[in-house]
Amino acid sequence: MIHHEIVDGLVPESVFFIHGNLASNRWWYPAQEFWEKHAAGKSYSGSLIYAEFRGCGKSAAPKDSSEVDMHLFAEDFIALLKNLNKGPYHLVGHSTGGLIAALMLSKAPTLFKKAVLLDPVGAQGVTFDASMITAFEQMKQDRALTAAVIGSTIHNNNPQSQYFQEVVVADAYKAVQTIGHWVLKALDGLDVREDLKSVEHEVLVLHGEHDKLLSEGDSQALAALFSRGKFAQIPDLGHCPNIENPETFVNITRSYLF
Repeated sequence: MIHHEIVDGLVPESVFFIHGNLASNRWWYPAQEFWEKHAAGKSYSGSLIYAEFRGCGKSAAPKDSSEVDMHLFAEDFIALLKNLNKGPYHLVGHSTGGLIAALMLSKAPTLFKKAVLLDPVGAQGVTFDASMITAFEQMKQDRALTAAVIGSTIHNNNPQSQYFQEVVVADAYKAVQTIGHWVLKALDGLDVREDLKSVEHEVLVLHGEHDKLLSEGDSQALAALFSRGKFAQIPDLGHCPNIENPETFVNITRSYLF
């Protein structure tokens, strides 16, 4: 079961959001007040649609590592969106969700319009050293370690904030129990460059200036794969602009999509 949430009336055309690894739909909540601000006094027919991939948030846990696969995640979401029948949709994906969104464009092109990929995993995946795999296993028994690892991905993070402790850490600690390091395994050695060369949609690849997790070069290379791809750096932000500065994230995304 893929958990999803729908917020109607805040955008002129429906937008589908995909979170990153160890995250959830709640990573998009800080931005919602700014979507509401732009929608004030307007009669919009579009929806914000948030969904969680297997093992994250309220979506069902995978049975084993074979069910943690970027192609499978993309197909899960495509099936969900076809069933909702609110398309065609714009796509917004963060980190691992950015790569999933890119695959969705290649698999069901007529279902989608534009896409914004926010500090995405690149088309050749990403390889973490063995210490990260070990850390993920240790995180299953250590909430404080989970907080340290997830907090390190957020530029200028306040580890004492209520949102960080009760949302970001809580959701990461839950997800690490169900998918652990399987997402890292699925991204290691992945190469979807050939899949993405067929994408003809307009795609904006954004990368925070201070992203210490993923390479800006990989984001630039990803943008270059798309015939209508564009790359832009976001100054003063890191890997998670959607929670580091949600107003900036919404302003850039809204301006591009609409």
